[in-house]
Amino acid sequence: MIFTKEEFKAKVEEIQAQSWYRNPMGFGIARVDRGQINKDKILQATFPVINWEENNGSAAIFLDALKQAGENVDTTASELVCNVSDTFLTACIESFRPYIPEAKGNEHRNVQVVSQLASLPLESGLGADDFKVVFIFEDAAPLTTEGVYLKLYALSTGKAKLRSLNLNGAFGKLHNCAWTTGSTPIELDWLRENEIALKLANKYPEIIMVDKFPR
Repeated sequence: MIFTKEEFKAKVEEIQAQSWYRNPMGFGIARVDRGQINKDKILQATFPVINWEENNGSAAIFLDALKQAGENVDTTASELVCNVSDTFLTACIESFRPYIPEAKGNEHRNVQVVSQLASLPLESGLGADDFKVVFIFEDAAPLTTEGVYLKLYALSTGKAKLRSLNLNGAFGKLHNCAWTTGSTPIELDWLRENEIALKLANKYPEIIMVDKFPR
């Protein structure tokens, strides 16, 4: 366990010195919206916090925690998308322990994310399948929906310069969806299959557009 900031820094240096380790360009934990029919289809990835060319200490802790959780941490590819698990969150919390009391407002926002996830109430209806840890190691054409969204967040927040990132083939990684007023994506096939029942029950969602991502 880590109890002091000095121990945290030593832990980070130990991880970064390992042969498998590679600093990412960008990374973050996202809540994902899955297809209503095809649960393997990621419709949207929402990042409460993104890191771009910064916070390599947090990246090292995340990657090491993923290895502890049994995830296949391949840092040789341009992207890495992994599952969030209790083991991952516990490992992160144990490493971030010295910073937890300070993690408020704009301070230590990655610590805030894992702390919130570790204490997520059951009544939220959210579980491990609703979150992903996403890394981009090099600016190649996106490989995943989550990778596309991480780059779009980096551009829209100004952390990356406009038109500076490789988005070749990005549209092909996104899915055409119906978007509600709350920016919730819905699979078009699900709407077609359930249109009659939804309209008879007066539960058909208010659709503001059909597109690959919200405006």
